[in-house]
Amino acid sequence: MKQFRLLGLGLALVGAAPAADKFWQQLTAEERARAGLDQLTPGQQAALDELAGRFAREGARHQVAAAQAQAKAEAIAAVQQAREQARADAKSEARRQKVENAGLAARDDDETIRTRISGDFRGWTGHTAFPLENGQVWQQTDKESRFFPKMVNPEVELVPSKWGGWKLTVVKEGLWVKVKRIK
Repeated sequence: MKQFRLLGLGLALVGAAPAADKFWQQLTAEERARAGLDQLTPGQQAALDELAGRFAREGARHQVAAAQAQAKAEAIAAVQQAREQARADAKSEARRQKVENAGLAARDDDETIRTRISGDFRGWTGHTAFPLENGQVWQQTDKESRFFPKMVNPEVELVPSKWGGWKLTVVKEGLWVKVKRIK
């Protein structure tokens, strides 16, 4: 039992000693006497030095492994946090662009708007503005032209586009044009 206590003391002290020095040489005569190590034979001293050296090496190895595991866990957590932040930023930016493109306040759901164009309607020509009965005004965003026979107050449907922006569909014709809200 006494030898185990002495070995424990010796092993604890070796952590503070430089790896190149022998454990035995790090102890003062008083420390050796107090620990009962002054009675060891040279062979026992060498064995103690070897055990202390192995303890120091394995302790360092365990510390390195623990530090690597902690660094890996922190890196994984940082990557996950960065991914979540990127998703949140992308979602927020997509939402902002939808609102900007639509000119509407942000909503949790993008509902279809059904209304009518105010007055006579004959199609679109690249920059056509569409005044609606609900007071909104939407403007064509693409350069496409399409002509129809004259229609009075035709029913239209505004649907959010999967790619951003909105589509205005003339219900009777089933044709649509990309638009943005300007009023």
